[in-house]
Amino acid sequence: MSIALAPTATTAVSERLLERISATAHAVDTGATQARYALPLLAAEGALNLGLATNADGQFGEQVRVIRALAERDLSVAFASWAHRMAAEYLSVAETPTPSLEELAATLRSGSAPGVTGMASVMKTAAGCGNLDLSATAVEGGYRVSGRIPWASNLAEDSIIVTGAALADAALIFAVRASDEGVELAAPFELLGLNSTASAGLTLNEVFIPTDAVISTDLAGFARRVRPTFALLQISECLGLAQAAITAATSRLHGVHATFESEQEDTARRIEQLIATQDELAARVGRSPIAPSELLQLRLDAAEVATQAAGIEVRVAGGAGYAKNSPASRRFREAAFIPVQSPSEAQLRWELARAHEEERAA
Repeated sequence: MSIALAPTATTAVSERLLERISATAHAVDTGATQARYALPLLAAEGALNLGLATNADGQFGEQVRVIRALAERDLSVAFASWAHRMAAEYLSVAETPTPSLEELAATLRSGSAPGVTGMASVMKTAAGCGNLDLSATAVEGGYRVSGRIPWASNLAEDSIIVTGAALADAALIFAVRASDEGVELAAPFELLGLNSTASAGLTLNEVFIPTDAVISTDLAGFARRVRPTFALLQISECLGLAQAAITAATSRLHGVHATFESEQEDTARRIEQLIATQDELAARVGRSPIAPSELLQLRLDAAEVATQAAGIEVRVAGGAGYAKNSPASRRFREAAFIPVQSPSEAQLRWELARAHEEERAA
């Protein structure tokens, strides 16, 4: 007997907006609509500002559910929302709040300009498995930053980008506008899915970063503080997609497709278990320590179950699963992105092995 999973319940997003996001998913998938269309709509309902500054308001659990609910309907919108929400998170934990950073934060809160999280190399550097893409030199009044970020999303002329750069003996985390002099955006990538997330590379050529745009000069401490939020909202993308795929598969488990019932049941139960774990960890953000291995294992498990669920859906969908623009095909293509989203599956496995070693040695 198949197991039906209930949709994620969230009080932060109106049912009307959720229905609109579902109805627009096809247009986003085909490129007729950019995923950022949803950002001001979600911001108007206060759905992208929950649990800021490491869950200072105690609402981070609801933010986790919001991203999960979005991913059930359209992973592109969920992904764009995650990137935007993380940019807001970085600004909210600034070591020294400044009028410049507050102005950027206010813009993000309104959703009028998309936020960009250029943190792949920052997280790799903090984990000990990479180096920063950008380099900075101290100058009067701030820094000059140069280098290339291979991949970021939500990129547009009005974007607000948060990223990091290496100094001679330290590093800095900073905010910059895509419209600032010296910032060059490359042409968007052509992807299997999520083509409407404005994903591309970008180059900084001697871009001036004033001191009041610096968020932190403690890379390790910054990464440690934002990592739970970063990971748990990514996990929402995985689990929301998994929920949608396994739910869609349920309605097709008849006739010869009934042979997939056991797989569907096992996968649905696994999704339920992972959601319960995610909710428990989300409640601890900013309240009690979360071991790195807990986050890493859950992120790996969530990515795996998303791929499994999408695989089941496309197999029971018949010809519709192979149709280019069907919901089943869209979710299958979206699921293929999850193992390569930074941190990639390879990086997560490397970090998890190291975390286990460190925890055993402690």
